[in-house]
Amino acid sequence: MPLSFQSPYLAAGYTWRRGNLHTHTTQSDGTLSPADTAAAYGRLGYAFLCISDHDTLTWPVEAPQGLIMIPGVEVGGGPHILAVGVETVPSHRRSRQQALDEIAQLGGIGILNHPNWEADYNHFPQKEMESLTGYAGIEIYNGVVEYLEGEALAMDRWDQLLSSGIPAWGFAHDDTHHERLIGHGWLMAQLTEESRDGVMDALRNGRFYASTGVDIVRVSVEGGTIVVDTSNGEHIRYIGPHGRLLHKSDGPSAVYRPRDGAVGYARIDCYGRGAARAWTQPIFFAPEG
Repeated sequence: MPLSFQSPYLAAGYTWRRGNLHTHTTQSDGTLSPADTAAAYGRLGYAFLCISDHDTLTWPVEAPQGLIMIPGVEVGGGPHILAVGVETVPSHRRSRQQALDEIAQLGGIGILNHPNWEADYNHFPQKEMESLTGYAGIEIYNGVVEYLEGEALAMDRWDQLLSSGIPAWGFAHDDTHHERLIGHGWLMAQLTEESRDGVMDALRNGRFYASTGVDIVRVSVEGGTIVVDTSNGEHIRYIGPHGRLLHKSDGPSAVYRPRDGAVGYARIDCYGRGAARAWTQPIFFAPEG
């Protein structure tokens, strides 16, 4: 039976633009001022940036021309939830569900940060993540955890959520506290307009991929085939429910065609040189009708 596909990606009318949403400054526990932080990202060619100090709204921020600033907060004291696009500090800082509810009421996007942080690799217990509602996704890569206890990557957690029927997006962020952490992990978003609203729309709808160095040029569904092209990928893996390998290919591009009648998703892991990687959002498929 032919398949119907649900992909977050646009086929045309967009520009890939780079950004970071998890950023700390001297307004909380970072070492750079807000202006110096924005300038550092601007020098690297970032198009959007959210300064998300702990329980502090660092807004407005002096920024270089061309850098879209997004207000935000990291809700601390327990939750460690990123609130992107809010201009008020959420008051609920203990209950994770209450924090997520308030972020939504404030018009923001909630993201669960570094689930594999801490010595037990369990900052967010899996059962709790599966019970929470109202969040856009989770950090599948967190730069600062490279230097802390736990694991910076969280593809295992992501696949468990997706396999449980929770359509969570995957985010990669620096979690900047020091200048040396800038540029470790980022998002590349399909923007149809260069504005705060344009960024927020792309984030809400999953029109972005996460990266630590591989550049994706195109992700598309063409005639029942899922296509990915990169400029510097060397190995490509299509991953399905419960982390199962669906298809693998060497080189910068790959195609995968799910069998007729299949139900599930495919997300694409792209491997480059060294630690460079990129991860697409899941593309869901099921029989038509």
